Amino acid sequence: MTYSMIWAVEKRVILTTFVGNVTKEDLIAYSKDMTAMVKEGEDPLYHISNSLQLTKVELSLPALFNLVKSIGTLRALAWQIDVNLNPTNKMLASLSTQLMRIQTRTMPNMYEAVTFLKNVDESLGTATWNIPTPVEILP
Repeated sequence: MTYSMIWAVEKRVILTTFVGNVTKEDLIAYSKDMTAMVKEGEDPLYHISNSLQLTKVELSLPALFNLVKSIGTLRALAWQIDVNLNPTNKMLASLSTQLMRIQTRTMPNMYEAVTFLKNVDESLGTATWNIPTPVEILP
C-alpha cells in the first residue's frame, strides 16, 4: 500500500501520507478509507495530505479528476491541507480540491500545516496530536 491514514487529532484531523507511486487501485482504496473516516469524524473536520514522499500518480488526468469528484464526502471537510513541494503534485492537488469546492492550502512541511490548522481552529491548539515520524508511517 502506498498510503497510510490515521487520526492526527482524534475525530478532528485526518492525516494521509502518500509514499512512492500511487495507482488507481490505491486511490480507490483511499476514497473508501476517507469516506469511512469522515463518517467517524466530528465537525469541523480537517484533512492533511502529506505528499512529500509521493513520486508518481499512475493515472491519467481525466481518470484522476473523475475519481476525485466521486469522493463526495470530502466536501464535509472544513480545510484540506496539502503538504507538498513537487510542482506537478501541487498542481494536481489544487485542481482536485477546486473540483470538490473545498478550502485548501499547500504547505511545504508538516509543521506549517499543523500551525495553520491551530490558527484556524483554536481548539486544535490544546488538542493531542499524533504525527508519526516518516519511519513509522508505512511498513
